[in-house]
Amino acid sequence: MRSPIFHVIAAALAAGAVSVAVAQTPAPAPAMSFVQEPVASAARTDDQLVNSIVETLNSDASLKDSKITVQMEPETGNVILTGSAMTKAQRQKAAELTAAQAGEGKVVNAIQTAQV
Repeated sequence: MRSPIFHVIAAALAAGAVSVAVAQTPAPAPAMSFVQEPVASAARTDDQLVNSIVETLNSDASLKDSKITVQMEPETGNVILTGSAMTKAQRQKAAELTAAQAGEGKVVNAIQTAQV
């Protein structure tokens, strides 16, 4: 049989542990800063028109969170857009900006959207 002092000491230690655990509050998480990723990238970087289109798409704030790859089809001269956009409006905007540089009828828009 254990002495009552043992029970008193155990109870005091348990009460102290609970009060310490309750008194501790977690520190706020540090602010996260993310690197802004480019919207578009070139499948090949040796084509001046493709690089110009990539720069244009990357500078348009309305295309934020899109991931678009731009490539030139050498046989036809068509510019092919692939990747994903958050909205149909972003998909359309990317095609319009590309057509302004590549020419009407020269853009193949294969960008997928999250909207159905």
